Amino acid sequence: MVVSYQWSPTQVRSGFFARRGVPLVYCVFSAIAFMALAPDTLSALHHRWTELNGTYSHGYLWVPVCLGLVIHRLMTGLFQTNPSLAGVIAILMCAALWLAGSIIQLGLLQQLVLPALLGGLILTGFGWAALGATLVPLFGLYLAIPIWDVFIVPLQDLTTAVSTFAISQLAIPAFIDGYFIHLPYGIVEVAGGCSGLNYSLVAVVLALVYGHQRRLSGPMTLVAVLVLLLLSIVGNWVRVSFLILIAYYSEMNSSLVTDHGLFGWAIFCVFYLGFLVWAHRLRAHKPAASRPNHFTAPPTQYQVPASAITYLALAIVTLIILAGTPWLAQQRGQGAWEAPETWVASAGTTLITPTWQPEFTGYDLQSVVRFIHAGMTLEMGQQVYLEQVQGKELVGYGNRIAPQAQIERRETLTLNSGRTVQTVELNANGTRRLVVWTYQLGKATAVSDLGAKLQQLFEWVLGRPVTALFYVQTHCISAGCEAEKSALGENLTILDAWLDQRSLYPE
Repeated sequence: MVVSYQWSPTQVRSGFFARRGVPLVYCVFSAIAFMALAPDTLSALHHRWTELNGTYSHGYLWVPVCLGLVIHRLMTGLFQTNPSLAGVIAILMCAALWLAGSIIQLGLLQQLVLPALLGGLILTGFGWAALGATLVPLFGLYLAIPIWDVFIVPLQDLTTAVSTFAISQLAIPAFIDGYFIHLPYGIVEVAGGCSGLNYSLVAVVLALVYGHQRRLSGPMTLVAVLVLLLLSIVGNWVRVSFLILIAYYSEMNSSLVTDHGLFGWAIFCVFYLGFLVWAHRLRAHKPAASRPNHFTAPPTQYQVPASAITYLALAIVTLIILAGTPWLAQQRGQGAWEAPETWVASAGTTLITPTWQPEFTGYDLQSVVRFIHAGMTLEMGQQVYLEQVQGKELVGYGNRIAPQAQIERRETLTLNSGRTVQTVELNANGTRRLVVWTYQLGKATAVSDLGAKLQQLFEWVLGRPVTALFYVQTHCISAGCEAEKSALGENLTILDAWLDQRSLYPE
């Protein structure tokens, strides 16, 4: 239904806030209910927002500003309230993405969904016009979500290049080794925290607030953002260069060498004051003289507001989606799963301490079997994840077969059964080793992290959420581990038999 109204500075708008208040309560209540049922997502954001001098430590200040602007525009914006069923579809899609992020332990995906989910609620309760009026503060919420870490390395490289150039012009003796600056009295590292990303994000936030407060036009606000962003980057270059000089002239004895958080913000404030002096020249946006000073809906378009039954139906459907999504996420627990009978190893004995194993953590079960095959002593290992959460997952940043420095060669192979495995040749201080491994995801296999995540989502839908790392390893006594590969058979055919025996979900 279409809701139209008259709005002028002198006219009493009878029932206006009532018509806006009902959908606003619907949006706020639905959003709070979802976050109460899915606290892990907010917990991850809370951890980033409360880091001392962290990149996203502005979160608890910036998010209320954006949400306040959303509410203000919903209550005072010049638009017609027209609830849309398209919003329910948008909420359903956002909930599905959040669930996918929960299943594959991708917390960032869950966090990215939150502003979009709020947009879906606004579309459902208020309509397309209201969504358009709140797009800017909704997008502003993404400045508090940790998606900007991709800029750390480029900013870190740029800061290192500029600061090392600066000290070279001052004839300070230093040896540059990547991000490490070797001075006569010690080593200064341009770490990831020295990239200045935190200052850049705060600069964007402050410039947006300044543009809103001064009522700058869109282009003028963009100019303000770019100028303050550039000043924050330059200020970080000055900060790092000064810290190197302080480390050199104090012979590494200054407290700023190890504790320079406030020092960086002090320099940022100096550059911000310079921005304010410059930005005062920017002119506020003035509407055209011909623009009417009030909004009047034609009488022929006036209709009664959406009924309470309409909002009640929308609220019930929305709450079913929002409450059902976290409930489905909780169903990934697999306490009823039992090891298949085929796991009874008849070819060897279970080892308490394996001689070697991949660098994986957080698994729930581990089985290692030693046996003789074709004259070789092999170890077959399996690390099983019955339940996965953020920080305790099969495919994660901390898990790896071996340090990259030890890996001499990788080769991905497809077995006769269609399973995918990877052979890895390792050299750890002269000790050579052949490892054949794969991710077991329900009934499927994968060796790439992205492929494993996607396959894990598919297997979860089919009711097979248990995953594992499967590997076979042995010492190499021949060059290139050729003899060991040959003993495993052409195309590693024996691997199919072993994977059948150690299947997580046998036929």
